[in-house]
Amino acid sequence: MRSNFGFRALVCMAAVALPVMSALGQAPPSTTPASKPATVPAELPGFRTVATAETTKIKAPTSGTGSVLGYLGIAVKGQDGRVVVEEVDDHSPASSAGIVAGDVLTRINSTEIRQPSQVAESLLALAAGDSVKLGVVRDGKPKELSATLAPTSRPMKLSATRAIMGITLKESSESDGALLDRVTSDLPAAKAGLKSGDMITRIDDAAVGAMVNITEMLASYAPGDTITVRYRRGNETSEVKVTLVADPRAGTDVRSYVPANIFKKDVFRLAVITIEYPDTPRSDKITAKAWNDALFSSGTYTDKNATGQPVFGSMADYFREVSCGKLKVEGKTFDPVKVAKNRADYAAGTGDRRMLNEAIDLVLKRDGADSMRAFDGVLFLHCGGRVQTNRGNVFWPHRSVLLHQNRRYSYFICPESSTANGDRMNNISVFCHEFGHMIGLPDLYARPENPGSEGLGQWCLMSNQLGNGKPQHMSAWCKEQLGWLTPTVIDPTVKQKLVLSPIEGTTDQCFKILARPDGSEYFLLEVRKKTGFDIDLPGDGLLIWRVVRGRPILEESHGVDGPLGPRSYLRSVPFPTTSNHSFTPYTTPSSKSQLGGGMPVFITDIEKLPDGRVTFAVGYQKY
Repeated sequence: MRSNFGFRALVCMAAVALPVMSALGQAPPSTTPASKPATVPAELPGFRTVATAETTKIKAPTSGTGSVLGYLGIAVKGQDGRVVVEEVDDHSPASSAGIVAGDVLTRINSTEIRQPSQVAESLLALAAGDSVKLGVVRDGKPKELSATLAPTSRPMKLSATRAIMGITLKESSESDGALLDRVTSDLPAAKAGLKSGDMITRIDDAAVGAMVNITEMLASYAPGDTITVRYRRGNETSEVKVTLVADPRAGTDVRSYVPANIFKKDVFRLAVITIEYPDTPRSDKITAKAWNDALFSSGTYTDKNATGQPVFGSMADYFREVSCGKLKVEGKTFDPVKVAKNRADYAAGTGDRRMLNEAIDLVLKRDGADSMRAFDGVLFLHCGGRVQTNRGNVFWPHRSVLLHQNRRYSYFICPESSTANGDRMNNISVFCHEFGHMIGLPDLYARPENPGSEGLGQWCLMSNQLGNGKPQHMSAWCKEQLGWLTPTVIDPTVKQKLVLSPIEGTTDQCFKILARPDGSEYFLLEVRKKTGFDIDLPGDGLLIWRVVRGRPILEESHGVDGPLGPRSYLRSVPFPTTSNHSFTPYTTPSSKSQLGGGMPVFITDIEKLPDGRVTFAVGYQKY
């Protein structure tokens, strides 16, 4: 019997690659209501909106097969205007269904088969475990058969939820183990008796060295598994059994960008602590009131800040706009605290949290033990300008978690000033990006430690936020993850003409076009317009986001592929352009599934209207 090459690969489907500011400088409105469902515009007969489009639902994977492609196990050929089964693999779904060589294949489900290419096309949307009805003619007599597709492969998978012990490590001069820095109470390591300062030397049969990544070692374990941990405490070596638990911060896929800890409340209460140093005092102009205005005011932060730079809205204004009023940011800026050491003394190592713990101690001592209890997170502002340092240093703007006296503080840290000499009050742009982490969003920029990685450029807050206090909106993917956007889900094989309004100020102007029925790969379509906090976007029009493996990727109209795509020919990133007014399996960029197979996605005749809306057709297969 022949192996699965040639056209059989097509049939197997695995190898086929078939309230906003109306003008700059005006005050944003105090609330931004969600738009009402749009109706079919009178001037666009035949076009459907998000409210009137034909919709579909994401189909749950069958029998735990996930997005594994389906395999029927036949090779076909065209003969005398018919599609004839040339070979049938032994022990295949086709063989089990009773298909034999010489059968004339006439129908797959509801699709009439007239040429060999239709066999692959009709199966592309199906996954392993799906049932398929087959019409054949044998010896001049029609027969109705059915088969259940098998997986093309059976890949091994990591645990769906990350298993943890509840430890963090710190650098050590010793090479024969991993030194415990913190052991989180109520988690398995602490319950097993491990303590800070212990040296882990072995997990089950695997030796643990100083540079080992214990997270990677535990990746093959699932929550509930019990491991044997050998450790050294002083001169004594012992072993304990540790039963792993699910990481409460983890998403559904350890390799996914899907946010783990989405903030679910309607109001986020933020504590702001300004940290002074003996050699770096705060600016007399940048008071607690100045920060309250910049971070928490409503519709009034539109003139100049405390040091005279133009401003265009507060951080609270920004998140009220992008969430359409679904998130309110409130808080308090505490009076500054002065830590004991000069600023440079806290920058010697990476990951050092002494300065932050000291700052909280000073606040609690001065303002009372309960003064920090009413807040969901903390912003630390270090006086002076941005410190030139490496990623991972305490002064690098970042979001993390601080354990202080058995309480976990979610925090982010930024410089008070945007200049090296500290003479300009920082604007809200970097604050909005870091606050995005506070509510659960990941970084979506190209990672410098991963050459060749592709970010989202200036098209998403969580990639490269625009500066000068006018951060752009986040991507449709981010808004959906946060519950601020409800896309209309459509089947790309259903023909319809659609119209989409700009997303700014709405909670529904987005289409989700499935590339695979189980939702493991899809496209989010949003229209961006230069308005409100999106006023400085480099271009406007239809943005197409491919979402695969839980990660958004921007499909640029200009067709430049790879890491340079989001940063090249910026005005030509949104559709339509002279480069592309369609997005299909045959254009560049291509809508072909990155997972292989999938449904054919044809988005054609993309046209931008004078009022900013965009029209296009879905399902019209033009060649």
